[in-house]
Amino acid sequence: MSRSRRTSFLMMGLAALVVLTTPVREARSADVQIDEKEVCLACHDLTDGTPPKVVHAPAESGDCSSCHNPHVSRFSALLRDRPAPLCVSCHEDVKKKLTGEVIHQPVEDGRCAECHDPHGSDHDGLLKAPAKDLCGLCHTEIVDWESRKNQHQPFRNGRCETCHAAHASDHPGLLKARTGPLCKACHPMNASFREKHGNYPVEQAACHQCHDPHASSQAGLFRESEHPPFAERDCTTCHAAPGAADPFALVARQDELCGGCHQDQVDESRNAAFPHISAGGTECTTCHNPHTGDGSSLLKGSTEAVCLGCHDPGGAKSGLPGRYLSHAEGVECTDCHAPHGATQPVLMRGESIAAVCESCHEHQHGIRHPQGEEVRDPRSGQPMDCVSCHGLHDAPFEKYLVASEERDLCLGCHKDIGEGR
Repeated sequence: MSRSRRTSFLMMGLAALVVLTTPVREARSADVQIDEKEVCLACHDLTDGTPPKVVHAPAESGDCSSCHNPHVSRFSALLRDRPAPLCVSCHEDVKKKLTGEVIHQPVEDGRCAECHDPHGSDHDGLLKAPAKDLCGLCHTEIVDWESRKNQHQPFRNGRCETCHAAHASDHPGLLKARTGPLCKACHPMNASFREKHGNYPVEQAACHQCHDPHASSQAGLFRESEHPPFAERDCTTCHAAPGAADPFALVARQDELCGGCHQDQVDESRNAAFPHISAGGTECTTCHNPHTGDGSSLLKGSTEAVCLGCHDPGGAKSGLPGRYLSHAEGVECTDCHAPHGATQPVLMRGESIAAVCESCHEHQHGIRHPQGEEVRDPRSGQPMDCVSCHGLHDAPFEKYLVASEERDLCLGCHKDIGEGR
């Protein structure tokens, strides 16, 4: 076949190809109108027969495919992406707030659907329940606050959002502002207000140091226990006079001031072989509130909360994963550790770690593993004791063992047993 004839056949084939494929392309490019709402709801009844009062905009408009892939997905419920990035792709106002220093834990974990119903709800903001009920699922202390006689009005009315930001904040406790300016929004700080506070300029003070922001059995929402000078409204026992240049200045160094009444506790730390670094009278207010508190020792919170403020591997101070867990239900940090100072490392009470453990576990190890100075842990060179095998706070195996007792725990030291198998 000549070259010109081959060229002619090729051109004819291309022309036929164009004719055959053009209608197909046009059909593919044409918009196919599908009523997603009708098609999806034929199988997926999202209302249980009762239409919600608040409907998510995509669900209302029937734009199901804005969140779901109708065919296949790598994510549950055929979502187009993980919940967090999917939600903030529309809710940019929330995305901007996530630059705050404190992020609500469910938000940080991308668990939007724990608080919000993605389709519809009877509550504002598509919340799954009234705000206080929803918050109470994690913040179980709400039950205790509800039992107290005097309740802060926003709390009593279930308006947590009056003081707290739901997603993120630049202030501890997800507060919308520092406590002074935040409280001032509802409580006018006029002459009468200052007179009730001994004429001290408390406008910018941390109100929650004296008042419980949720509920109290005390009038004025004062916390349950009051420091005697505070209870007597004798502020000048510790502070300068209200008209002084610095009215909140202490009249003496903190160790001298606290030691004037609490000399035994101050000396306990000063003379201890292992003192608590923030005790000794110089930094008592690291743990104790000098005005009011929720317990007899005027701690700034629960024992666990106060201790984890510094000793928390999963907290902001270290950024490490995880956190110390309570050794067992009902056991507090101070059951094993002396809060001011001790004769043993890590502020352990008693003459040794074994002695502390045996105060509760006296029935364990009737015929026990050898311990003490005469028996050394070959892994560390230190004397064998309870923590050679058991974790004090948390461990990956039952009985707080640091390794599996079936094999790995023993072979950590007894290498010769493994070699003989």
